[in-house]
Amino acid sequence: MDVAPKLPAASSCARCGGTYVLTDHSVHEEYAQARFCGCFPDPCPSCKGTGFAITTDAQGRDIAARCPDCEKVRNRIKLFNLARIPKKYSHSKLSREDRDEENKAIYNLLKVILKNYKDLQNPPKPEEADSRRPEAHGLVLMGPPGTGKTHLMVGFVYQCTIREGINCMFQGFSALLSELKAGYSAGKSEMQIIAPHLKADVLVIDDLGKGRNTDWELSVLDMLITERYNSGKLVMVTSNYTEEEETTFKELLRSKEKSEEERFMADTIRKRVGERIYSRLKEMCYFVTFMGRDRRLQMLS
Repeated sequence: MDVAPKLPAASSCARCGGTYVLTDHSVHEEYAQARFCGCFPDPCPSCKGTGFAITTDAQGRDIAARCPDCEKVRNRIKLFNLARIPKKYSHSKLSREDRDEENKAIYNLLKVILKNYKDLQNPPKPEEADSRRPEAHGLVLMGPPGTGKTHLMVGFVYQCTIREGINCMFQGFSALLSELKAGYSAGKSEMQIIAPHLKADVLVIDDLGKGRNTDWELSVLDMLITERYNSGKLVMVTSNYTEEEETTFKELLRSKEKSEEERFMADTIRKRVGERIYSRLKEMCYFVTFMGRDRRLQMLS
C-alpha cells in the first residue's frame, strides 16, 4: 500500500506552478536542467528527509518503501534533465501566458495528443475492452522559421516529463548527424548513439529536412522513423518544409548560372525525406502547417 502523500499543495507557488520543479540553464551544463523548487518542504514531511517512508503490506506488516513524494518529484526532474532540452528553451512549458490566437489551435492539439497517449498507457477495464481506443498520433508541425514551432514542442516535452512522468528525448536532426560523425571518430557504433532515441517513449525531432539531404542522412532518418514506427512509439517533428510548394521553405541555390528568380529551391517535406519516410510519418502523425509572424524578428524590433 502506498503512503498517503503529505506534501502541502504547491498550486499557489508562482515559480513552479504546482510541480515542485524549477527549470533553468547553467553555463556548466550542456542542456537545460530541472531542480527542486524552494516550495518543496525541507525535510520532506513524508520521510523526514531519509528518502524512505514506512507503509504496510497486504499482511499488515510494516515495510520501508521509497518515499512516494520525494521519489515522484525526483524522477520527473531526472526525466527532464535527460531529455536534452536546449538551454534557450529552458522555460518553454506551454504556459497560458504564451498562448495566443496564432498558436491556440496547436496548444489544443498537443493537449489531445498527450491525453490520447496517456489513455493508451492504461489498459481498458474488462467492460471497456471492446470500446474504441484513442490512437497514438504524433505531430509533424511545419511552417516558416521563427513562428515558435520548437518552443511549442519543448513545451510538450515539459508537460510530458514534469507533469506526467513520461520519458522523452528532444533531438535537433543536424545535431544528431554531427554527434554521429563525432562518434565514428571516437570509435562508437551508430547504434550506441541512436539507441536512446529508439527507447524514449516520446521522440521530438527538430528541424527535419535540414541538411544536405545525402543518402547517409536519409538512411539515419529512415532507421529512426522505421524503428519507432514498428514499435508504435510517439514521434513529434518540426520542419520548415511543408507539404505545399507555395508555403514550404525556399532555399537559395548557389549556382551563378541561373537568374535570381530561378535560384530558389522550394522542396516540400515529402521531397526532402522521400516517399518511404513520408508514408510512415503520414500514418504516425497529424500534419499541421503553422503559418504566423516571425516571433524572433518581432522580439528584435
